[in-house]
Formats: sequence, C-alpha cells, structure tokens
Amino acid sequence: MEEQDVPVETGYYVDDAREIKRGWWSLRGCPGAILNLVGHEGVTEAHVLEIPPGETIPPFRMAIEDVVYVMEGQGICTVWAEGHPKVSFEWQKHSLFRIPTNYYYQLSNARGGSSALTLHISYLPLAMTTNSNPKYIFDNPFVDTGEVYGDESGFYANEARAVTRPSGRTEWYGNFFPDLTVWDKLEAYGGDGRWAMGGGLTFPNSSHRPGLMVLPSRRYRAAHRHGLGVTIIGIQEAKGLVLMWPPEGGPDDVIQTPWQEGSVFVPPNMWYHQHINTGGKENRQLRLFPPRPIMNYSMYDPKQYVPFVEEDPWVKKKFVEDLAKNGLTSLMPDEAFTN
Repeated sequence: MEEQDVPVETGYYVDDAREIKRGWWSLRGCPGAILNLVGHEGVTEAHVLEIPPGETIPPFRMAIEDVVYVMEGQGICTVWAEGHPKVSFEWQKHSLFRIPTNYYYQLSNARGGSSALTLHISYLPLAMTTNSNPKYIFDNPFVDTGEVYGDESGFYANEARAVTRPSGRTEWYGNFFPDLTVWDKLEAYGGDGRWAMGGGLTFPNSSHRPGLMVLPSRRYRAAHRHGLGVTIIGIQEAKGLVLMWPPEGGPDDVIQTPWQEGSVFVPPNMWYHQHINTGGKENRQLRLFPPRPIMNYSMYDPKQYVPFVEEDPWVKKKFVEDLAKNGLTSLMPDEAFTN
C-alpha cells in the first residue's frame, strides 16, 4: 500500500465513500482512493475508482477475485480471458457484480456529464501474506477459462438462480445483481432481538460471501460480534447509525458510525456492534464477508450476542432520542426488553 500513489482513508469508518478525497492512481489509470479502515486488519481491502464522464479506464486483472459495487453512475463492464471472446454487461447505480480470478476487466462510463464511482472489495492483503511477490498477483498467466466460458446460462445472467438449502432457506445464486435497492426476494431471519430481512445473495463457486440486510423502520438489532474483515456499506438514502465498542469497553469507548447511503464501516476483530434504524423507512446495507474461518464461527461464543435486557440503558435512550429528532417513535415490541 505504501507504494501506491493514491489517497488513503483510515479510521473506523467513512461517512460517505462517494465524497472522500480521490487522486490519480497509476496502477488503475484513473482517479481513486484506498480505504484502509481499522477492521480490515490485513485481511480485506476496499478502494474507490472514479471513471470520468464518457471514458473507459484501462484493463486490469489480478490473481484473486474482485467484487464491485456501483455507488454512482451507469456504464458497461467488459470481461475476458486472453484469446477468448469479450463478455459485456450493463451496470447502474446499486449494481453488485463479481470479477473472477485473473480475468481482464474494463469499466466504461456511459454518461457524458458525470463521473461513475465504483467500490471494490478483495482479499488482496490476505493473499499477499501468503505470497508477497506482486508479480504473482498482477502478472500471473493462469486463468480458469471454464468459469466464464463454461457457463451455458451466461456468467453474468440478469436472473439469479434459486437454491433451497436443507434448512429451508432460499439462496439466490448469481454473479450480477442489477439493483440491490429493489431486490425483493427477502426472508426474515435472526429470531428475538436479531430480527431483520436477508436477501440471500450468493456468488457461486466464490470465496466471497455477500449479504444484504434490510432493517425495518424504527427498529434496532441486539449487539453482536464476530471476526475481522467484514466490509459493510450503506446502500440507500435512509437514517440510522451503528454503534461499535471493544469487548470490555463501556459507553465512553463507543464509536458511533453513520448508517446512510455511501457510509462504509468495518467492525474490528470481535468488537460488538449494533445496527439502529432511526428513520421512517427501511434501511439496507451490503455486507461482504471474509472467508468463514476468519469470522470465528467455528467456535461457540457464549457472548456473541448481547440481549436487550442486558444492554446498557444508554443504547435504548439514544435510539429513542434520535427517533424523536426525526419526529418518530419506536416500533420495538415491549417484550423485547423484558424477555
């Protein structure tokens, strides 16, 4: 990272990744910025690219997958393996898609009057701890051509494929989701204190695990914790916040992060965090998880969740006060704080 000629954002979160300082990035041939937030902790990384009006940025590839979320704009993505046909699809604001390992890809801005902004997430830091030679990542000739060209239905098909798990939960397999703000294939999950709606998004044959969480208006979820490297992005205009604090921390240690369109935060390793919707409509967030073992889900954690009855009273007080500022009252059921 020290060798990259591009602005770097640090800290626990950014208010709006669309507004951070960007500068020319020689590696990508366009303006950009790197998000090196505390919770990434050398496992995942995130960066922003700006595609100027009407322009196409240079082709790029690396020997790991790249996940792309469109924060602003509309355009075309072209993907190919050397010596094979190019595959193109159109993207728009709120699109999510995956670039498979070592495939070239190129982004074009279809609008002549404004820049497009894309947010990229990868396991580059983790990959470079296993092989620190940049040539292995950026100049590696191997590519599995069957991944894109062996998919008869089209690797970037607009229609996701439904897969029902033994648990009865439906997951939607796809490599391109055109607009996460209108995705309506939602299922309730979480139980008491953790209730929300999930989108069931799944990248097939991928190490990346996306998640779409939708929290209804005027509600919040019980605090929880997990491993490092989960990049969380606010994807719609809404009002809310997320509280984060270390395991043994108190109210003075709480980090308050905004939960609005463009906000990005990454909870540090095993820090508690709590999603709070203080607005008059649902709030959606895209979560991009690291490999499952890093999430610390393989071991039972008796303190993974903080029940509402055990949380610091300051949390509910903050929730109610922020609702009042928006002319709203809580829709949390009374029994959540007594059971």
